[in-house]
Amino acid sequence: MDTVTDTGTDATAVLDGVSRWWLWLDAFVVFLGAFLLFLIQPAYSKFILPWFGGVPLVWATALVFFQCALLAGYAYAHLLNRRLAPRYQLGLHCLLLLVSLTFLPVMPGEQWKPSGGDAPGWRILAMLVVTLGMPYMLLAATSPLVQAWIARYRRQIVPYRLFSLSNLASLLGLLSYPFLIEPAIGLELQFTVWSRAYGLYAVAMALLMGVTAVAVRKQAASGIAADTSHEDLAEEQERPAWQTQALWVALAACPSMLFLATTQHLTLDVAPVPFLWVLPLVLYLLTFVICFEFPHFLPQRLLGFLSSAAATLVGLLVAMPYLVPDFRLEIVALCGGLFVMMLFCHAELYDRRPVPRHLTRFYLMTALGGALGGSFVGLVAHRIFHGHYEIYVGLGLCTALVLLVEWPRRDRRQGDFEVTFSLAAPLFATALVITLPFLSANRSQMRAERNFFGALRVVEGSEHGLPAWRQLDHGTTKHGVQLLAPSRKCQAVAYYSNDSGVGRLMAVLQERHPALRVGVIGLGIGTLAAYARPADEFVFYEINPLIERIAREDFSFLSECAQHVQVRLGDARVQMESEAPNAYSVLFVDAFSGDSIPTHLLTREAFAVYTRHLAANGVMLVNISNRYLDLRPVVRASAASAGFDVVFLGSQRGADDQVFDAVWALLARDPAIISDVSIRVAAGRTPQPKEEVLWTDDFSNLFRVMEK
Repeated sequence: MDTVTDTGTDATAVLDGVSRWWLWLDAFVVFLGAFLLFLIQPAYSKFILPWFGGVPLVWATALVFFQCALLAGYAYAHLLNRRLAPRYQLGLHCLLLLVSLTFLPVMPGEQWKPSGGDAPGWRILAMLVVTLGMPYMLLAATSPLVQAWIARYRRQIVPYRLFSLSNLASLLGLLSYPFLIEPAIGLELQFTVWSRAYGLYAVAMALLMGVTAVAVRKQAASGIAADTSHEDLAEEQERPAWQTQALWVALAACPSMLFLATTQHLTLDVAPVPFLWVLPLVLYLLTFVICFEFPHFLPQRLLGFLSSAAATLVGLLVAMPYLVPDFRLEIVALCGGLFVMMLFCHAELYDRRPVPRHLTRFYLMTALGGALGGSFVGLVAHRIFHGHYEIYVGLGLCTALVLLVEWPRRDRRQGDFEVTFSLAAPLFATALVITLPFLSANRSQMRAERNFFGALRVVEGSEHGLPAWRQLDHGTTKHGVQLLAPSRKCQAVAYYSNDSGVGRLMAVLQERHPALRVGVIGLGIGTLAAYARPADEFVFYEINPLIERIAREDFSFLSECAQHVQVRLGDARVQMESEAPNAYSVLFVDAFSGDSIPTHLLTREAFAVYTRHLAANGVMLVNISNRYLDLRPVVRASAASAGFDVVFLGSQRGADDQVFDAVWALLARDPAIISDVSIRVAAGRTPQPKEEVLWTDDFSNLFRVMEK
């Protein structure tokens, strides 16, 4: 033991002689690498979001890449540390850093825009790999590599502290984006600044490797061989068992699956915007920081029970969302439950950390678990489930892990009651989570299918024992209803009734024009075709091919109510940017996904595209019905930027249960249309805001339009 102590003292003296500020350089490189690693995630995802319809799964798919690239970085660090001598490690890593600089700037080019027939998920992954893959992998490898060098050359320092630092930096990177960076600078400038910061990181990393190389040479000259010390031999005997490594993977996979499934649930019904992307991910990183930096402050004896209770709460809120009427409270409750469950998993992960010699293996298994959990949500779930059931899988895995870790501790519990309590809670939560999807299922369901763009459900209602109506649901939102009585099949209901903004505007326009050319962004079930006359032409834009199939197979608006109908598949904005002007008499913008807002369709740039496709006196009608957001100031600002007057038309639920409340924004340059008596009646039902909130492709502020 004395020999080991002397050797450690000599090694410390050698390294202290190299540089006193080495530790600060370690911290700076790890901090900057982790900061850039997570800063690029929301920026890149927001940049490509409009190309793929603004659907929540764009973020989930991008996160699959980020987690897999993190895994690749950790695997690279592990192999580099275990297979190569120190001087070869430094040489190879320096070479790869130089190569990665050729990828800058990392902003994807126009050639990556989808053409309409591609598989969106695989295109997103391929784009990320080609444009960002190498820089991101090297950033991901930074923390485990630096910690491995510390473990080898400076044994008096605890390397796991740098893991907390890297997670703190990641947390700051994420938080700075929606609150500081996104509101201040445009996306192109964001990519430029990030690329320059990456160059600074490469220089700092090269400097650190130079200092490390000097330390390696001095250590060799001093005859210090870290790999042959008694401590190393003891550590080698403590190689983690495969069962332990499998538990590392499971404890890492569960939080990854839960935070991504929760993010998808939130963005489906509000908006796919960076704030709601970032919030669950911030909590995910925060639990890492707490568990690895302040583990002694955690109430470990209670965490298992609290996690089971949190799983029960989240499961109930997802299955029965109307339990909480205020969506802010729902966000708080969901994120609070998520935080507790992730805290439990990461606390157990910290408790099972290995000795420093095996830390790269530990990080590799942790990254593998994160990648598996993320891949299940982002790539697998929408292929095997008809609904958004992956969150239940994550909740079930969490409660199963509680049971798995509590069972061996039963002998240490004080009394039979505490043992029963600690085991009964996860058993009850598991049983409830398994049961909830079946309890919340709609028994009148005719069809349930899901693809990259979301989960769709067709349900049928009856009156007096006979089918009376058929409805398309996306998440918790009704997207269209058709009455089934033969005499009423072409009657527009739901948000499109004769009393709605749609009905009133079409009555005015059809009185003025013998034939209309109508563009519609968002097909739904094709309800707007109910207003078609024999001479009218309707062109629908729809990004989701499953929607078109459902509209044609389960509903008859397209086949029975209109003679001249086209459906153009692909994102409407991308399609219209490449088309010649269409001279539409009226353009409807009605492309909601659940209650989620495709923000790229409401920006100043989007309205400029729409204007190009309108006839000289063409008008627009925008559906802004939403349970959570007041979009009137946004549309007012975008309308003003395009040179339109705007008025908001409200309609109320009618005597027929299938007529819904709706708010439409009418944009016109012809004052006679807005001043029409019928239009003024509908406008009187909805307050006309004076405030304007301009959204652009670079900036959209969700906070300013939240319902009070």
